[in-house]
Amino acid sequence: MNKVKWLWCMTIGVGVVLLYAAPSAYFVDTGEYYQSLTLPDFALSAGWITLGWSVIYLADIAIISRLIYAKKGAYVVAPIAVCGFLNAVWCILFFVVRALEISFFLSVFMTALVLTIGVFLLKEERFSLIFWQLKFVWYSYSCVVMYFICALN
Repeated sequence: MNKVKWLWCMTIGVGVVLLYAAPSAYFVDTGEYYQSLTLPDFALSAGWITLGWSVIYLADIAIISRLIYAKKGAYVVAPIAVCGFLNAVWCILFFVVRALEISFFLSVFMTALVLTIGVFLLKEERFSLIFWQLKFVWYSYSCVVMYFICALN
């Protein structure tokens, strides 16, 4: 592995993820509003959600960096970045605008997008699919929690 090339790929991966992770972290306070909602019993606390998203962002960095290094990047990295930006929009809709139904439908769309990207990774870069499974499980869980939040509130 060429170390300089790998470092550049990691830098690009970190930069892309920071572009969509920073707005959701900057504009959103997850604690108060989330705890004021009627949550299902299996919903995680705000602290665990922050930890979960941190793991997902690290997985995104690893996947994007690997795809760029393997020169399989553009048509798979772009949908990953779009999914990340949609997540930032979701955070603003849910926590700032407090539009629960719209947030739920966006959550369903993002979960479908994550599944579709997983199919591309299965064909192009199977090693990255290991990390992508974390994202699919996380988005699926979030989608189910969103459904119950909408139903209970």
